[in-house]
Amino acid sequence: MRFGAVLVTLALLAGGCGTDDNTSAASVDPELTQDVECATGSITGAGSTFVQNIAQQWVKDYAFACPGATVNYQAVGSGAGVQQFIAGTVDFGATDAVMKPAEQAQAEARGGPVLHIPWSSGAIAIEYNLDDVDLRLSPRTLAGIFQGTIRRWDDPAIRAENPGETLPKLGIQVVHRADGSGTTDAFTSYLDTVAGDVWKAGKGKDVPWPTGQGAKGSDGVTAAVKQAVGAIGYAEVSFAKGASLGIARIRNEAGNFVAPDPASGSAALAGAVTPPDLKIKVDFTTPHPDAYPISTPTWVLVFQRQPDPAKAALLRSFLSYAVSAGQQRAVTLHYAPIPDTLTARAQAAIATISSPGS
Repeated sequence: MRFGAVLVTLALLAGGCGTDDNTSAASVDPELTQDVECATGSITGAGSTFVQNIAQQWVKDYAFACPGATVNYQAVGSGAGVQQFIAGTVDFGATDAVMKPAEQAQAEARGGPVLHIPWSSGAIAIEYNLDDVDLRLSPRTLAGIFQGTIRRWDDPAIRAENPGETLPKLGIQVVHRADGSGTTDAFTSYLDTVAGDVWKAGKGKDVPWPTGQGAKGSDGVTAAVKQAVGAIGYAEVSFAKGASLGIARIRNEAGNFVAPDPASGSAALAGAVTPPDLKIKVDFTTPHPDAYPISTPTWVLVFQRQPDPAKAALLRSFLSYAVSAGQQRAVTLHYAPIPDTLTARAQAAIATISSPGS
């Protein structure tokens, strides 16, 4: 089926080195937590920095509703989160790219069936540090910048897409992720799909970057772009917004230059296919006229069978809140809420988390 139209004592440990206050959670809204069926105990998770800003809010809200529970989440990047999940050092992982077959086989050999549960989605912003430039980029020009074949902001390809803009005679400084990243997987998958004749580095959580400097985490990339005039990078849109960086409009398949926001991210994912295992397959070439094409879902990873009944109950409780009432936090934090049809399927998967004693 299709993805859809619109789309706790607490410790949240955020990775990376960003200095902008873009991860501050909003105040608790008691109305969003009044129906939470609380559990007690403690669980830990690690992974995606893409999801960290909304995860911070979820955990804060859950802490208010359920003071007898502790949720710890460390935003270390999808690659590290998957590895910690496989190793069994965390109770749940978070990733913006589904596990590779070998990774899933390794995890299931240790802990049994793994659930991929979509719990948020959103746009990947192309963030840049230029004053007074409202930047527009086509897929091929964007690919050329990150391939290193377009090296200056006044390159003819960029000038042609930005009539009326005063582009500086300045070199482009590319910033990319230095760690294994689901955001990188989504971004490079997009480049490989829409401009594969220009982009030569392939796709994945780690790629052999042909140019630029690496930084750890979405917040690290954003901080590096913020510090260097002429820099460009990519991160979940809330990081770029929080740092007051420029955000490029990207030309979609319909020929429209579109900015990333919850509505355009939802439009991009409306045509995504969701198979029974909930490993959503994104169409980066969706013809939707309002789609921001560099958009992605993000998943929480959890073992269906839990040896500890208390942890099984707490995982069900916390994740059920995140995919239901917690989605009301999405738009204000620049994420795209998952649609009701997917919420029902996510809840059904969460309900299967069990243990011998539960």
